[in-house]
Amino acid sequence: MITHKLAIDGGTPVRSTDRPFRARAWQGPNMKKYLLEFADDGFPESRFTDAFARAIGTHYAMGSNTCTNACHTAMAAVGVGPGDEVVITPISDYGTLFGILAQRAIPVFADVDPETGCVTGETIARAITPRTKAVFVVHWASTTCDMDPILAVTHEHGLPLAEDCCQSILAKYKGKTTGSIGTIGAFSFDATRWGGKHLGTGSGGALTTDDELIYRRAFNFSTQRGEAMGAPTFGRRHPILGVPYRFDEVKAAVALAQLEILPQIVARRQELARRLDARLRRIDHIRPCPIPEGGENSYWIYSFLVDLEKFQVDLDTLTAAMVAEASGQAWIGPGRYYFLPDSVEVLQDFRITYGEGLNPGGRPETHLGDRYRRDGMAAELPNAKWYVEHMLRFSPHEGWSEQDIDEAATIIEMVAEHYHA
Repeated sequence: MITHKLAIDGGTPVRSTDRPFRARAWQGPNMKKYLLEFADDGFPESRFTDAFARAIGTHYAMGSNTCTNACHTAMAAVGVGPGDEVVITPISDYGTLFGILAQRAIPVFADVDPETGCVTGETIARAITPRTKAVFVVHWASTTCDMDPILAVTHEHGLPLAEDCCQSILAKYKGKTTGSIGTIGAFSFDATRWGGKHLGTGSGGALTTDDELIYRRAFNFSTQRGEAMGAPTFGRRHPILGVPYRFDEVKAAVALAQLEILPQIVARRQELARRLDARLRRIDHIRPCPIPEGGENSYWIYSFLVDLEKFQVDLDTLTAAMVAEASGQAWIGPGRYYFLPDSVEVLQDFRITYGEGLNPGGRPETHLGDRYRRDGMAAELPNAKWYVEHMLRFSPHEGWSEQDIDEAATIIEMVAEHYHA
């Protein structure tokens, strides 16, 4: 039993303002060397993308200027177009959804497992219709989806399977790395060495695939802008619409330096997460989110579930008390905005984006109707809605110490004990 007056009630915080949680993350030792090479002679992007393909275990990899644009490119590469339906998770970042809308296609949300927040083969199967063109899964909160049942469904229907791996880099499912399991994988290199994604280049991303045709389509769409070379006396032509989503040489130099230490980064995050798991499992009505059998978590987000019915207060009050114990540092919080039907308000009226009569699949009154109404989505996706209302998350990284982890666990424990019903 912890006896401590909570900081929110006037007690002394566990962490003072001069001891912030966000310590400096690791930097690849060759970063300066590669940047100097770029300054002297340039740094071909292929030095990184070839190494990245080997790390993920695919034949091909290509860079992108953001993960959002990598997701868009993935949708274009598998042939998603106007009026097509794409089965997608309702729990993710806007970037996963953007590519579907940019292709003027229709997102169809499948519900999730209420413990992991990831879609399942069963929920995907219920969302497939004759208009379905692709399935786009997210390895949410760095935890791999249970992929075998999902692959069985996509193979049965002959659908390409895209993986959003922006949080799950180097996580494995039954020996295969995320991004090498489906048809195409999308990755994020957002944030920097001070915290954030495992492989940070400020902004950026990548795509991986074993399919040469898919790779060529992706490269043509986002690097060549849809161009094709014409006659020698004419030059290039643009038979398809493409976009300039190119990865640059500076990012390639930084990314390669970070890739070289990526296994150690992931291993350190997993080590810290195991320590945190052990502490949180001792707290009544607090549960670390499980990992599917045969899967892994590479821990960009560390998420856990709160059985709110066993507490006297709501999730926001619990969060406020935990933040107060770190002297006001917003180190932990709920993730309601990850429930896309609520946060991406453009879904309520596509005319905001496309103008009158230009909505994907037709006018709202003739095709989409009220399918994305918030109350309707909450009823159709009860597990996803429950998950975001019972989940707290934060992002410990390799720069955290064991003491940081222990004090984070202590804060969670003391707040849970104080407000336990």
